[in-house]
Amino acid sequence: MRNRTRNRPLLLAACQIISACTLIGDDFLISYRITTKNSTVQTENLSVSKSMTPCSGIKTNTLILSRSSNELLKTTLQNNEEDFFTFVTQQTFHLQSHQNINLQSHNSTETLTLPTHCYAVEFNDDTATITLLQ
Repeated sequence: MRNRTRNRPLLLAACQIISACTLIGDDFLISYRITTKNSTVQTENLSVSKSMTPCSGIKTNTLILSRSSNELLKTTLQNNEEDFFTFVTQQTFHLQSHQNINLQSHNSTETLTLPTHCYAVEFNDDTATITLLQ
């Protein structure tokens, strides 16, 4: 006769792994760059990608954004642009400024770059909790 209890440890382990993964959330790499010329936006790039390996670090700052269910993280960040940029400007960023001043003209170019940081993101039905890992 066949013993039906052999699969129970395997099922228990699978359930534990699945529940742990849903509680932990995912790690995302987020970066941002904007370039302006004479105070006019030339290029703007928000890069969001899921981390291939778990990020290590200490959880420091947290931001909670509202979102629709099944909405992508990039869309959520774009819909809550002001809150997100207030949050990320608390971290380090780079600002380059070039000015060319002639007798008849003044040209300036500025580039603001938020270096790639790892963020732990937990999705709920109507919110996304974003935590910086340092």
